[in-house]
Amino acid sequence: MQTLILVDRDDNFLGYASREECHRGDGKLHRAIAVVLFNERGEFLLQKRKSFLWDGYWDITGATHPLHLSERDETYEEAAQRFLQSEWNIVIPVQRIFSFFYFERFKKYCEHELCALLMGECSSSVQFNPEYAYDMRWCTIEQCQSEIKQSPSSFTPWAKIALEKLAKYGLRLMMS
Repeated sequence: MQTLILVDRDDNFLGYASREECHRGDGKLHRAIAVVLFNERGEFLLQKRKSFLWDGYWDITGATHPLHLSERDETYEEAAQRFLQSEWNIVIPVQRIFSFFYFERFKKYCEHELCALLMGECSSSVQFNPEYAYDMRWCTIEQCQSEIKQSPSSFTPWAKIALEKLAKYGLRLMMS
């Protein structure tokens, strides 16, 4: 059972709860991460999610939660490295860019998260782990924004928020 870290909107620690408690009903506000990887052409990596929540939706490179471990809490960066190793079999540096709060219902479950966006650059030759994703593709931010306008229900809520913020603040600025 995974134990997640409960926080307020300012990321102040409040306690712990199981992953199920955090996502059932109205959920509990907890830490989460979203990771965006870019290639040398400035395209970012999308994955078609294989997960209990938002299964089959397009997502940014991926998302998970910092975990409470037996002796300590995982940092946002450690959670990103765990995610990259397990889902993409890569180890690359990532940088925390910004955080955002969101709440979104999904059937009888929800996402109620303070989500840190982390970003890194990698080669275009990565392969997804079929245990975690159905498919992957590289996409420019403009292409993805167009797809979101045409079919918003094809993307995870956090992917839409993260991509909107990346477009607003300038992708090139963040890659430098």
